[in-house]
Amino acid sequence: MNKKVAVARIRYNTESNGEDLCWRLVLDGEEILVEAVHINAPTYTSRDWIEQVNKFKHHISIQNCQVAIDDDGVALITPDV
Repeated sequence: MNKKVAVARIRYNTESNGEDLCWRLVLDGEEILVEAVHINAPTYTSRDWIEQVNKFKHHISIQNCQVAIDDDGVALITPDV
């Protein structure tokens, strides 16, 4: 998968067994579980309201970026240039 997104948010997947699919990527609101995340773009932390659970969650966030996820579930986030 290779996708241009306005905002990518990353947080730990608390439902993971600690070995598989440890990270949640929220790409313009769409959630995808991945094995690992590599970030080569400017980041910031954010506190975001998540409607599905009616709670605030904290994320590492990236604006205007490209997200590539390989067949092994490893995500690479780079600036959209």
